[in-house]
Amino acid sequence: MLESQLLSKVLDEKNFAVLYRYQIDITDFPTLCEAYVFIREYVRENQTTPDYRTVVAQFETFDYQPEVADTFKYLCTRLKAQSAKRRAFELLQNQAVKKFSELPGDKFVQWLKTETERIETTTLVRFDVGTNFATNGDERKQWYESAKEQRSRTYLPTPYPSLTEALGGGFEVSDYVLLMAFTNRGKSWIASHMGLTAWENGFGVLHYSPELSKKQQTLRLDTLMGNFDNVKLRRGSLTNEAQYLNYLSAFNAETGLAPYVIKTMEDLPAGLSLEVIEADLHVYQNIKMVIIDGFNLMNHGKGRMRDSMSFTSRRLRQIFGRYQVVGLVVHQTPGAAEKEKRQEDEAGRRLVKPPRLTDYSETVAVIQDAATALTFDASDGIGMISIEKAREPNVGQVIELTCNFNEGRIRETDITDQF
Repeated sequence: MLESQLLSKVLDEKNFAVLYRYQIDITDFPTLCEAYVFIREYVRENQTTPDYRTVVAQFETFDYQPEVADTFKYLCTRLKAQSAKRRAFELLQNQAVKKFSELPGDKFVQWLKTETERIETTTLVRFDVGTNFATNGDERKQWYESAKEQRSRTYLPTPYPSLTEALGGGFEVSDYVLLMAFTNRGKSWIASHMGLTAWENGFGVLHYSPELSKKQQTLRLDTLMGNFDNVKLRRGSLTNEAQYLNYLSAFNAETGLAPYVIKTMEDLPAGLSLEVIEADLHVYQNIKMVIIDGFNLMNHGKGRMRDSMSFTSRRLRQIFGRYQVVGLVVHQTPGAAEKEKRQEDEAGRRLVKPPRLTDYSETVAVIQDAATALTFDASDGIGMISIEKAREPNVGQVIELTCNFNEGRIRETDITDQF
């Protein structure tokens, strides 16, 4: 019996604490729960594990097995798997039958999902036992050597050299990057430019644009990549049509390029949710950047909007880290802040001034969770990106751009390329 094997090994090696490490508790011992409690209380009172003969004398059902060869990790994992199966069986045989008759279909599915997730959480075995800084010198050496070799694959460059340099090489894989701007300033164009640059450097991109149609978002990428007039592209009236058609011939299944997957309103009938993002990351391979163009457009679930948004933001940070992707989250700064801080020059033209992080909208969680926070503003062909939060000591640095969104020309002003 697995329960007897594990308790026997605990007694032989006088190591009850290992059960705490693998989150093993009384619920994992349906037949030997009394023996488990006895050993636990003995350890608490005497600061040592009892002799196996003491336990055998107390509990006839305990089948002591000397010299168990299997590891604690293996035994604990199997025991938790048994617990999960047992609890799932009890759920389906007892509670589920009653709930099925009481609840409407959608409510029953939600209840069943919540209960199965609870079982998964409580029967999950974790092996992260910490890092001993005093002894892991060799491990840190390997990290450093790996960083030298893999740096080009762990940092995604931005479209703007000064920004890439200021961020220490670009966006680091697993980072949460926040891009904020007032409405209708071109933040979606900037996000698309960042995604396209990542893709052109060999990184797969998963781009959620719930505000646009698939055609609109795709043609924006064509405009940015080929400098095709976006208005004429959408109307089918390009003067350089032959050039565009020749350009399109390079996009086919034979290229073997990294994926650039676009999901817009047509692909999101139930809205954009955390579950959709995580499912897509399972399906699509080689993704290194996830763009969420419109945090406020996500399905944040029920409850108070501020709390729901905070939960979404925290989960996004975990997802980006777990799947080792750069997460670029685009969020809108409220118009009230723009009206308060609007400035004009002598001719009455609005001065370009990126918003500050203090001008955030519905929730501050997106700012707290982001490793890098950028704000953007543009007017009359001039754009500015401000680094508002970063690991590098360059907070406050502003990158000035020349912007012609319709022609897909977004460059740093000190770059001499012809516009």
